[in-house]
Amino acid sequence: MSKGPGGGKVHLPFEGDRVLTIILSKAFMLADDHKIKDKTILKQIHS
Repeated sequence: MSKGPGGGKVHLPFEGDRVLTIILSKAFMLADDHKIKDKTILKQIHS
């Protein structure tokens, strides 16, 4: 189980696939880009 975008637990059928897990975690983060506070990430998004 992993934390979903809202902080709740989500069952991930691809739990063993490290690359897909990274890709999807970044996609979830970018879907809520208005909540990102990290200056490094914001700089990369806006460049």
